[in-house]
Amino acid sequence: MNISLRCGFTYQFPMDRHPDHSERTPYFDSLTEFTGLRTFDEDSPEFDGYDSWLEDGYVQPPLLYCDAGTDLWRRMVASGELRGPDAAPLRPVPLIDVVRDIAVAAEKEQDRDLIGLWYSFGCETLLGGPAGCPYDIDELVAMTAVQDLRAVVRRTESLSLAESSPYASPVEFADDQDLESWWWQL
Repeated sequence: MNISLRCGFTYQFPMDRHPDHSERTPYFDSLTEFTGLRTFDEDSPEFDGYDSWLEDGYVQPPLLYCDAGTDLWRRMVASGELRGPDAAPLRPVPLIDVVRDIAVAAEKEQDRDLIGLWYSFGCETLLGGPAGCPYDIDELVAMTAVQDLRAVVRRTESLSLAESSPYASPVEFADDQDLESWWWQL
C-alpha cells in the first residue's frame, strides 16, 4: 500500500472527505474494518460480477482510499480533493515498460529470482497478450524497454532461472519459432 500511495496509484483521505459522507454519516461511522464501498445488486440485469468492487473506494478506518482512474477518484477530482498531476487523466503503460522497471529495481536488490520470473513470461505475454506478439524481431530489438530488460537478464545471469520457471514457454510450443527463439537467446 505504501508503494501504491507513493506512486500515485492510490490516494488516502480521512473518511469524512468522501463525497457522500455528509449524507451517509451513520454508515461511515459504523465502519470498523476494511470495507469495499461498492454495493452490488446481483439480481439486476446490469450485474456483471464483482470485478468493479474498488470503483467506489474502500476504507480501512479511519482512512478512505481510492485508486487512480476509479469512479471515486473521478468524483474526488471533480470535487477538487485531487488537483494538479493527481487529477491528470491516466495514460496506459505498456506491460513491457513495467516489467523493465521491475527488473531494474530487482537488479539493485540482487533479486535474480524476480528478474527470471518476469522474463520467463516471454515476449508473447509481455508484448502481446492473448493474440500474441504483434512485433517482429527487428521491432523488438529497437524497443528501449526490451533492450533494457534483456541487458538486466544478461548482467544478472538470470536466463537459466527464467528457463526453469513454471511460467516459461518452451520454444517448441511457441506460435512463432523465430520470435520465441530470439527471446531465449541472449
